[in-house]
Amino acid sequence: MKKAKKSEKLLLEQIADSARVVRESQRGLSIGRLIGLIRSQLSISQRAVAKRASVPQATLSKIESGRQQPTIVTLSKILNALECDLLITAIPRSSLEDIRRYQAEKKAKMRMDYLKGTMSLEKQMPDQRLIAEMFTEEVKRLLDSSSSELWEDEL
Repeated sequence: MKKAKKSEKLLLEQIADSARVVRESQRGLSIGRLIGLIRSQLSISQRAVAKRASVPQATLSKIESGRQQPTIVTLSKILNALECDLLITAIPRSSLEDIRRYQAEKKAKMRMDYLKGTMSLEKQMPDQRLIAEMFTEEVKRLLDSSSSELWEDEL
């Protein structure tokens, strides 16, 4: 797996930052409620939106009230009828570096636990400082690796 270019990393960070702002500004509004608010502000009836979107008015009513989740196609039609764009994006829950570090630490811990288990069977428990040092080195190795080893399930 190739290393991400700095420009790709910057682009992903900008997208994630912008998406977080949008998510926070919507304050948990459902898509149906958002459609209803936009429709209301535009002073357009459900019937008119439904006709412009080529969807049944009953479907639009159910979506706005939260009784039905729209498909992406239906949502796109409704938003297009309201002169809105549909934006679907991925928002990482943490920074990409934090996600990689967490995964590296999780993988390194699994490996250290396996090592401690096999060594205890042989009654050769290593010193805790040695284990801690090996853990740190394994995390660094995993983070420095350009392969997908970090995400593979094997020890």
